[in-house]
Amino acid sequence: MNETDAWNSFLISGSVLDYLHYKSIQNAKKDPNLLEDKDEIQNKRTDNKGTEYKGAR
Repeated sequence: MNETDAWNSFLISGSVLDYLHYKSIQNAKKDPNLLEDKDEIQNKRTDNKGTEYKGAR
């Protein structure tokens, strides 16, 4: 679905969900970094082990 189709769906239905769908398409066109299928590894590091907790002595 493109931006125009999403807008026309909203005009016909008046649904908040249709409007949000239209806005999400519009925002994705403005900022492609908002797309959900973006790579989640921001810093390209895969060796981040986080905090390592030591057992109680």
